[in-house]
Amino acid sequence: MIENNEIVCLVEPSFFGVSFALEAKRAGCHVVALVSDRGNPSKYGYQGHYDDLLVCDIRNGKAIHDAISASRHSRVDALIAATDYVLLATAEAAERLGLGGMSPETAALVRNKDLARLRYRDRGVPGAAFATVVDEAGALAAAALIGYPVVLKPTNAASSQNVFFVAGPDDMTRIFPQMRGFTTSYLGFPVRPEYLVEEYLDGPEFSVEIFVANGRTVFAEVTEKLTSPLPYFVEVGHVFPTSALIGEKAPMIALAARALEAVGLTDGPAHVELKQTAAGPRIVEVNGRPGGDQISSVLMPAAYGINPFRQAISSALGRPLDFTVHEAASCAIGFICAEHGGEFETITGLTDVLGDESVIRSVVEAQPGDGVRVPQSSDDRLGHIIVRQASPSQAKRKIVELMAKMKVVVR
Repeated sequence: MIENNEIVCLVEPSFFGVSFALEAKRAGCHVVALVSDRGNPSKYGYQGHYDDLLVCDIRNGKAIHDAISASRHSRVDALIAATDYVLLATAEAAERLGLGGMSPETAALVRNKDLARLRYRDRGVPGAAFATVVDEAGALAAAALIGYPVVLKPTNAASSQNVFFVAGPDDMTRIFPQMRGFTTSYLGFPVRPEYLVEEYLDGPEFSVEIFVANGRTVFAEVTEKLTSPLPYFVEVGHVFPTSALIGEKAPMIALAARALEAVGLTDGPAHVELKQTAAGPRIVEVNGRPGGDQISSVLMPAAYGINPFRQAISSALGRPLDFTVHEAASCAIGFICAEHGGEFETITGLTDVLGDESVIRSVVEAQPGDGVRVPQSSDDRLGHIIVRQASPSQAKRKIVELMAKMKVVVR
């Protein structure tokens, strides 16, 4: 009966957030999914992993609150944003319902990169020099002041959408109209007409998978990122835990914790992206949720036996947390990408790669006849493989080896 189960409301489980639905059901909760479209459970793959479905405007905190209040549920034990874009609306709804969780102020900082940059600067968290601009003239002036090369990006998008490496003024003049044309992102969320011009931070990229409780770090580990060649910033692989700069993990984790403190994130999971520069680690951005790209749903559970989604649900419900590392193995993911644009035909070498005993998961999303291109954002990746090995260096070596055996055939 519902009365004997804790009721967890998940706002728009999609993309990586499907794992919230799976883990909430495994935890014995009564799961209520609040969605923008009744077809989303089938579309995103969690059909059968919820108990009730409420359709509402998930972009609006009052609409989420009203949908829950009008439902048959006399109480709600936890309200969780199950995708990045709904963090603020969910926080506003939770406040109306008298539930705990991320505050609206923190959600606004996490979702808006310009506001977060201002907060980092005010609190002394080292990051990139930056300026917020609204037009090409402002972008050119800011870039001249910061010094080329710079990075031009939206203030509230995700998945490397419309993130540009800008080498000089001619690049900026060519690129800025494309940025202005990017007005709507996932799930119909509007892209703000304010943009960030940032100092290009030179150095390898990492993410810190971190979990906090009452403002205290209870778990943290570093993931190594493999990224596409410039001028794009697409993540084409991850190694968990990192095989590189292991001696620098402590400063990276300390920086991630400072960034969370700056934005006021005191409880739950976060995925903090940073770069290791010649001057030390520098913050790129804080994401107030478990890491995507299978980091939290596959790599961490397979390598360490830790599932951040399960722990996030426990945190929201006030249950005990468990970050015991059951095994100290390592996992790596490699994303399958086209080397040039055209019509997708097949992937040669895939059968041999999947026969490797280290492969624990594989997904190919591209179908023959699909149009493909060199990845400009995460949406352009065609699939992935995941390997498990005894050590980070072995995992990285294996994923690089296997990815090199495959070739995307495009005509």
